[in-house]
Amino acid sequence: MEIKVYSPSNPLLKKYIESIYILTRTSEEKPTKYITFPSIFTIVAISEKSKSVNKGNKLIIQQCDDIEIETNLVSDFNKPVYIQYEGKINEITIYFKPLAINSFLERELSHYNNSNFSEFSPFEDYKKEMIDILSLQNDAEKIEAVENYWLSKLIGFQHHFLEPVLSEMMCKRNNDVTITELCQKHAISRTTLNKHFDRHICKTPSQFKKILRFRNAVNKYSSDKSTCNLTDIAYSVEYFDQSHMAREFRSVTGLSPKAFFERTDTLEKEQIHWLFL
Repeated sequence: MEIKVYSPSNPLLKKYIESIYILTRTSEEKPTKYITFPSIFTIVAISEKSKSVNKGNKLIIQQCDDIEIETNLVSDFNKPVYIQYEGKINEITIYFKPLAINSFLERELSHYNNSNFSEFSPFEDYKKEMIDILSLQNDAEKIEAVENYWLSKLIGFQHHFLEPVLSEMMCKRNNDVTITELCQKHAISRTTLNKHFDRHICKTPSQFKKILRFRNAVNKYSSDKSTCNLTDIAYSVEYFDQSHMAREFRSVTGLSPKAFFERTDTLEKEQIHWLFL
């Protein structure tokens, strides 16, 4: 299996898209197996001639010549997911930054999200255009075509409190800000915040903060492996202490922090962390 990860080349798209990766496999390869972990990103995957079989926390993607294209939205999984690829695969996956995909959609994100791996076809021309893009032989042409397509759908998104709330939650200087404090600052109730997070992010604020803490801890470790210890990481990213970090890591990954850091592979800077089996 070959994976190539790209950052958007268009300056405007950098605001919305964290990364795009192209995954390819030949039919002769043995099945590829790995575990992926919860993310703050909204993920859109497009695969040529494949079929996904979802079995709880296990997703099997198989070559299927009878299906021209499969497209999926991943926005609300909060536990590790076992992934297995079988046969020939030609896939493009887009990681949208938190809330960002709403700037392209005509309806709120929750409308398109009916399961952990929802079938996703948000526009009339979507599947046809994705088929054409996946048929391109040159990766640079694929990335350019993907960017141009999403730019053509950019309509913008405005919300009277979600953007500042999310920005404050993600700000490293505000690591210790609580959801209650954010609600008080923006004069909204916890119920209202939950409702709008569900509509536009497909996670509760508490789930988002939990995954954000986990991701910040992973990024902290990745950026300074030689000097960081688990206690330093825990206090630097809003955990109460090391035992708090251990509990949440087990909840999100099924592993202790030490086991997670030792066993996972980083595919691109701090963005994609998989545990290959």
